[in-house]
Amino acid sequence: MNRFRITKACRVCFLPLLAIAIAGCLGSSDQPARTSNTSRGPSPDPNPSPSPAIAQKDPAPTETGPKVIRPGPRAFATEPSDQKANARTPRAIARLEPDIAAPREPGAAFTEKLEGYRTPAEYLVLKSRHVPSAIAAIGLPVDYGQDPARTYPLVIAFGGAGECARPPRDGALAWIGYYKTDQAMVALKNNKLQASDFRGLASAQEVREFNKRLEAHPFQGVILACPYSPPLTAGGRLEDPDYELFIMEELIPSLIKHYRVAPGMIGVDGVSMGGTRSMYYGFKYPDIFRSIGSLQGSFSPFMDQYRELVVKNRALLKDRSIQLVTSDRDYLAPSVKKMSRMLESEGIPHSYLVLGGPHDYIFNQGPGSLALLVFHNQALNTASPSPKRR
Repeated sequence: MNRFRITKACRVCFLPLLAIAIAGCLGSSDQPARTSNTSRGPSPDPNPSPSPAIAQKDPAPTETGPKVIRPGPRAFATEPSDQKANARTPRAIARLEPDIAAPREPGAAFTEKLEGYRTPAEYLVLKSRHVPSAIAAIGLPVDYGQDPARTYPLVIAFGGAGECARPPRDGALAWIGYYKTDQAMVALKNNKLQASDFRGLASAQEVREFNKRLEAHPFQGVILACPYSPPLTAGGRLEDPDYELFIMEELIPSLIKHYRVAPGMIGVDGVSMGGTRSMYYGFKYPDIFRSIGSLQGSFSPFMDQYRELVVKNRALLKDRSIQLVTSDRDYLAPSVKKMSRMLESEGIPHSYLVLGGPHDYIFNQGPGSLALLVFHNQALNTASPSPKRR
């Protein structure tokens, strides 16, 4: 197992939140509870992207502990709020509503441009046979429009529980909007990161390590697709079968059709609840996903299901790039460690990173986004194409 461990001293007292989170989230169900039925966004970003149009701004959260979502039974924890963690409600060209105006014919799709981001971005809206809200927000490489013949790797990135509880158009903006991957892509295009790119959470050693990786594997860009996803539940089946069919049979083929995706170069990732999802898809479909990542994921309720998939697909998974990321103030760190030990016991090579920061938006906007993009850039831009699925 490749081990790259970076820790950082905690700047605030995190013990009360850690005790609450472990008690509520790392037991048999890995789930705490939401304090309000209202979907609330994070507080304004001190360094926002240019924003010509803001679709909707929610009030800043006042809770200091983990939030709970009420839609759906026994849903997982979303990111706990942190006074230092600021995220702006994303920018969109359309009013955020639960219902999506989709194409009439099954399988059809159209795009809507998103304004106000530092990289090209748009919605991809599909007519699905499986789910009522089939929409994804697409973050394109900075130079996507410069060479119409150039192809890029594709990364499917799932959002956290807070975004799963939002209306579909808003929830799909998890990575490009709430977690600000547009800013991370711009920073990576220079192939030399600064401490400010990590939102003040990185040590000097962390910055040097990331820059060494970029020196060895310069950032070439990826197509980042974030589909709206419903909340997971803590009991029974890990993923909803209809949503899984949407991802595998409709969304990925539509992305390949509409964008210049490098053949066989597809990865999957996610944060928190999204990391729970990404490992499931990566372990179940290693013939599709060459790179498999998770940031601060919650795995304990489904460890037996993960192990079953790993045993079934061990041969292919040994040939895949796998990354697990946690942080020194991540209340799900024990769950991530448990996943790492399971993979190690099954002989699956992987990277296990401990970065600096809390389980919160500020981590997603800094170390989290950078770790995701650097990992998949290295894994997919230097890999050989995957064999086609039979």
